[in-house]
Amino acid sequence: MIFTAVKYSIIRLGFMERIWLIFSVAGLFVGCDSEGVNVLPTSDGKSSIIEPVPEQKSIVSKPDPIEYPNGLVPDISIYQAAAEGDIEIVRQHILVQAPDYINTQNESGWTPLHFAYAKGQENMSRFLLENGADYEARNNLGQAPYDIVLLKNNLKNSSFALVELFTSEACSSCPPAERLTSEIRQMSLVKGLKVYCVSFHVDYFDGESWKDRYSNPDYSARQRAYEFKRFSGMYYTPQMIVNGGYQTLGHNRINAYSAINRALKNPSNVAVSVRQIKKDKNFIAVNVCAVGEILNSALCVALVENGIRRRITGGENKGRILRVDNVVLKFKYIEIQGATGSEFHFTEKLSANRNLSVVAFVQRIDSMSVLGAHATQIRQLGVDNAADL
Repeated sequence: MIFTAVKYSIIRLGFMERIWLIFSVAGLFVGCDSEGVNVLPTSDGKSSIIEPVPEQKSIVSKPDPIEYPNGLVPDISIYQAAAEGDIEIVRQHILVQAPDYINTQNESGWTPLHFAYAKGQENMSRFLLENGADYEARNNLGQAPYDIVLLKNNLKNSSFALVELFTSEACSSCPPAERLTSEIRQMSLVKGLKVYCVSFHVDYFDGESWKDRYSNPDYSARQRAYEFKRFSGMYYTPQMIVNGGYQTLGHNRINAYSAINRALKNPSNVAVSVRQIKKDKNFIAVNVCAVGEILNSALCVALVENGIRRRITGGENKGRILRVDNVVLKFKYIEIQGATGSEFHFTEKLSANRNLSVVAFVQRIDSMSVLGAHATQIRQLGVDNAADL
């Protein structure tokens, strides 16, 4: 209908008026094209990470460049120069513009260091850091430069398995399940597999005179959420759940490895990264990011401890000394509707004899399906973050 109306309008106009109208309509459609982003496709062809493209040289004539006391601003933007590894162009930008221009951000919040990391420009990255670039500068999605690297790597190697064990120190059937998850954790570390284990200690075994030290009613509620939303009537200990979609008896070795192997064969359309950051020494801080096909989900973060030994003084395991791994000490989450990045803080104190890590994952709120996961070892930070280059 639009083209029919335009056709009859042109017939009724004079020659010059027709020419003007044709070019005006054509301009409307030409102007609908979008530029400035580089969409990285997932394995199924759907877009996942959107990376801003550094500003390119324009073919349209520009006004004369501004001359500063120390020289002219280069024609190539500092973002493009950082992405291409052109140190001399970046050096000229720093020389002729404001001292903090090295941390200037584009419309997406990307700094030159973001582009250098994203394009794998190691020499450029070191040059920027040595000249005052902010390692923790966040773009509009809360991503620091090294988070971009982690997200890209995790998207390329996206298959994972999140193994949740619902357990209790007071349950006599739980120690074999604890040993199995410890074995799974060690196996994944040796083979370099993205298998992450978390053990939630439920509170419904606790009595008035004795309680599981690591139990939490929130963890029991989480298990019941699985019962209501995913596994009708399936609610017991030890219960193992893999990627939120398969459950089995926690010490059933065959079922556990079968579920993990199936999970590792399915690529994900969501990438998650978790990275420890320098903060006050009195608490643990991590930056957690997620990108991909995310909707009606939660960004979940668990602080876990490995190598715990405890003498049990109550319940069915009274008098036994248990060694357990993957114990969830704290669990936090925020609801999300798309790509995001957030800092999470834990007040647990670090020491040389503690083995702590943080496991982060994205989970659908409705179906409880786990969409992506990642983990990092927590260490006492005494060296420059630039070592992560």
